[in-house]
Amino acid sequence: MGEVAVQYKIMPDPDVEVAIDNLVSSLENISGEVGKIHNVEKKPLAFGLMYVELHAVIEDAEGLVDKFEEAITSIEGVGEIEVLGMGRLL
Repeated sequence: MGEVAVQYKIMPDPDVEVAIDNLVSSLENISGEVGKIHNVEKKPLAFGLMYVELHAVIEDAEGLVDKFEEAITSIEGVGEIEVLGMGRLL
């Protein structure tokens, strides 16, 4: 089976007080049997707001991308997530 490279934009939850650096650290530690994190970095959005860009490689099987996204959203301080790009790796 192949793999899928996915790029996410992760916005901090506005209702939860969490430092963006702590959120980055938490996201770096998600790697498991479903997918592997390759890059996590904070980026400026506007007016001092920041978001986290995450690049991951996930096994290409039914439901695994959803399972990986559930792992992301289960982290305290994660608000909205958006897929910026997705492609199959050969």
